[in-house]
Amino acid sequence: MATTLDTITQVLTETFPIDAADITPERTFEDLGLDSLALLEMGLAVQESTGITLNDTDLPKTVGQLVTLLDAARADTALAATDNTA
Repeated sequence: MATTLDTITQVLTETFPIDAADITPERTFEDLGLDSLALLEMGLAVQESTGITLNDTDLPKTVGQLVTLLDAARADTALAATDNTA
């Protein structure tokens, strides 16, 4: 199963001319060459890939922060699903 970082890496490399080796948790999206319009495009691509809705005004600054945000959203969704079946 792909990790969240793998998913983000795939989205970034498929959407932008970014080398996968350059995508590390501490890298900022600005370091990767993404401007504000590219960030919106990335947010939409990540939403499409993961099914998790992102608030584009609150996108994190680093790849690692985005991983944490998506992992937390997945955990919240799993918890809500568990609560609804109990």
